Amino acid sequence: MATSNNRMQPKWHAPSTTTSVNEKPVLKLYNSLTKTKTEFIPKRAGHISWYNCGPTVYDAAHMGHARTYLSMDIIRRVLQSYFGYQVQFVQNVTDIDDKIILRARQQYLFNNLKNSIHSLNTDLIAQIEKYWADYATSKLAAVPGAAEDATSNWAAFVAKMTPEQLAQAVLVDEKFKMHFAALQVSRAAIDSAKISLNQNNNTKQRAEELLDASQDIISLALDKAQGETVTDSKIFRELPAYWEDMYFKDMKQLNVLAPSVKTRVSEFVPEIVTYVEKIIANGYAYEANGSVYFDTARFDGHNDHHYAKLEPKSKGDTALIEDGEGSLGAKLQGKRNPSDFALWKSSKPGEPVWDSPWGKGRPGWHIECSVMASAVLGDNMDIHSGGIDLAFPHHDNELAQSEAFYNCPQWVNYFLHAGHLHVEGQKMSKSLKNFITIQEALKMYTPRQMRLFFLAHPWHTKMDFKEASMQEAIQLETTIKNLFDNVAAFGHRIRSDGSRGSTLLPDGDISHRWRKDENELSVYFQDRVDSVHAALCDSINTPAVLDEIIALTTYTNKYMAKGATYVNIDILEDITSWINRMMEIFGVEMNSNSHLSSGTDNEFLMQCLWTLSAFRDRVRQYALDKRDPKEYLKLCDALRDQHLAELGVALDDQKGNVLDRN
Repeated sequence: MATSNNRMQPKWHAPSTTTSVNEKPVLKLYNSLTKTKTEFIPKRAGHISWYNCGPTVYDAAHMGHARTYLSMDIIRRVLQSYFGYQVQFVQNVTDIDDKIILRARQQYLFNNLKNSIHSLNTDLIAQIEKYWADYATSKLAAVPGAAEDATSNWAAFVAKMTPEQLAQAVLVDEKFKMHFAALQVSRAAIDSAKISLNQNNNTKQRAEELLDASQDIISLALDKAQGETVTDSKIFRELPAYWEDMYFKDMKQLNVLAPSVKTRVSEFVPEIVTYVEKIIANGYAYEANGSVYFDTARFDGHNDHHYAKLEPKSKGDTALIEDGEGSLGAKLQGKRNPSDFALWKSSKPGEPVWDSPWGKGRPGWHIECSVMASAVLGDNMDIHSGGIDLAFPHHDNELAQSEAFYNCPQWVNYFLHAGHLHVEGQKMSKSLKNFITIQEALKMYTPRQMRLFFLAHPWHTKMDFKEASMQEAIQLETTIKNLFDNVAAFGHRIRSDGSRGSTLLPDGDISHRWRKDENELSVYFQDRVDSVHAALCDSINTPAVLDEIIALTTYTNKYMAKGATYVNIDILEDITSWINRMMEIFGVEMNSNSHLSSGTDNEFLMQCLWTLSAFRDRVRQYALDKRDPKEYLKLCDALRDQHLAELGVALDDQKGNVLDRN
């Protein structure tokens, strides 16, 4: 049939999609400013400006910290590596804070006392007994009669303190159990020290054992009596510097990405002073007795401003407000309104000081983050994040003072809060004796298992850290690793045989391995990819992503059940490659394991195993066929001279059959 003489290029038909514009998912994030999932629209296309509240470094990082920093790390990785945003991630280190001041003073005074004691003696025991009685009187006072009973007859008090009564006491004072435990440990040490002294065992070691057992009680008493004498600024720098270093070591072990920009409060004090001056000039702050307070009523009364945007129901909650001011700041005087908070605190003896127009003092907690975030990100940012426990008053105060500084209606566009962490159904607390540091958790579980556990829970809701849930994470880890190992084994076996992945037909011809089962697996795989995309668009819904990966793994395992001889290795490797990529995006390193060899060694081992397996099959078949013994020797020679040699393994018959890898 003759062809047309038309030499024009034919019309191209634009393809149509099976998904309408309305059905295509868009990225939404749960925004604490709206309490809903809102579409994420960055200020600058392809870029994200983000400030994350960092640690206050005065003690070991715990699982509550991991809840925030691991969760935000997962979100950051997804936004960067999956959605392709360029993220400027700013995180601070709070190294000026009431908790740091108190801990540094107490540790310094306790160490001085400990270094001055050279033996156990009656004076030391008597002094600690006095500290013990003072501690019991002050810390057990919230429960009627507890302090009196404890100091008059401790043994009788302990005997009648049943679990039920202890639980009732905790309802009155949530720290009662912690104080009770501290008193119990110290009392036992005091009684033991008295016995040692009667037995003439007054060594320095026994004295140190008494001091260490009573450290919490002694430190509090020493700080009350001598805290004002601590004036060396070095003391207030060394403690946070040590714990900052430990914090970042913990984060590295958890595979948390380092911040793009790290800010430290102590390096921004001049900027903080300037920031506070402008808030005063704008009419939203006032000076009183050398301190500066934010005027919440003035700010909230302005038509363009709103105080407590995140948690309006907490506005006026004096307990939360006082906690936000810190144990030292709460003692300051001069507030016009109980809701006002300190931007600058007048320092007292025993506290670090910096110069300011209002006298010597130090920054308030809330202003620190506003200044550091503004210094890098300016008058507006895409994302601010932190733990939900910081929402009020810290983050609400941040928003207020920053919007007062810039005279703008919205300083942050999206506020992300990681949910609370509970331990076996209870709030994590030292008083409940369920306080777990990151290092303690890492002794029980690997970083990979912990990250899988976090992925299995929504980032913005309460998460319960419990053994049963961790076992589920470990099972998920095993399931994925088994799939990877099985596909790798199939791949090596298929590529090692002569068919190169084809099916050998009875007539000696070969056929491809892409039929109904492969089509169905391919469609199922692509559906899971689409579902994962939808889940990630749905406020980074990682539990839903894991559900899809588990479903794909199950389906793939069923497909592989028919054996390596009948599967298509290309689609299997495509699936495992995609799963591995998703794990890498989440920060889960599936190919790393400290107690296994490197990937190269694993591949070499797999090749050796398949070679020996094939050798075993041939030997078995020779035995069934009752072959001549000489045939076995030829088979052994082929193993030595051909198959093992191809792997770089030399088997020398003259040296005791020693395997040597070239």
